[in-house]
Amino acid sequence: KLGHGFRDLDMEQRILKLSQETGIGAQFGGKYFCHDVRVIRLPRHGASCPVAMAVSCSADRQMLGKITADGIFLEQLETDPARFLPDVTHDDLQDSPVVQIDLNRPMDEIRAELSKYPVKTRVMLTGPLVVARDIAHAKLKERIDAGQGLPDYMKNIAVYYAGPAKTPEGMASGSFGPTTAGRMDSYVDEFQANGGSFVMLAKGNRSRAVTDACKKHGGFYLGSIGGPAARLAQDCITKVEVLEYAELGMEAVWKIEVQDFPAFIVVDDKGNDFFDLVNKPFGGTPVSLK
Repeated sequence: KLGHGFRDLDMEQRILKLSQETGIGAQFGGKYFCHDVRVIRLPRHGASCPVAMAVSCSADRQMLGKITADGIFLEQLETDPARFLPDVTHDDLQDSPVVQIDLNRPMDEIRAELSKYPVKTRVMLTGPLVVARDIAHAKLKERIDAGQGLPDYMKNIAVYYAGPAKTPEGMASGSFGPTTAGRMDSYVDEFQANGGSFVMLAKGNRSRAVTDACKKHGGFYLGSIGGPAARLAQDCITKVEVLEYAELGMEAVWKIEVQDFPAFIVVDDKGNDFFDLVNKPFGGTPVSLK
């Protein structure tokens, strides 16, 4: 009856310190894994789960709210956070020119062009992309297993792991940001062996199996930045159409046209992985809460 929740300040500092020592940072080599930790101890029944971990977007975490007899009230958040950003141009962000990649060419020419540049190179993609994520990949594997092979669009066009949100009136697309690449890792070697998925675009790191497959088959993984999905739709995507499996809704196979779509070379055809280069100084040693 007297139990109540309280913050464990000591544990918060211990977990924050451990997170900073993992060597895992923000996307594409950031330094810090997180900027804040909250540990709240609550009374519980002995048979219930003793630990719950919640990771939320910093945008949501800052909102205050209250429920009273008069109703539900939410804090009015900043509507133009960009006004606090420094005035940074593309020239300020690069130590070498951004490479323009024309996706309207044959796949062999696209791969030959990408092969000229090291991992971490910034690229701008213009042309068609096939969009396929979890269920679409499972469907395509079923076709391989049935002896049908991959459709030509997986062989001739770079593949973007994503799914569209509802399209606002007057726009070519709704928010259309990348999904996490790792969920498709198990398909890469088999798809590339069947002549497809040679150029992949998504967010996050890939497993060693993907790096090995790209070296073996001559493939590439390009990293897109997670977060600005609405900006990608507004500034980069000019056309969206369903290619196959329309009944899957967002999980269908789509074809989109992009203009100056930003990305990085993360894994190349020589067995190099950008994240290996980033994590080496930290050693990647697992941490313990003991």
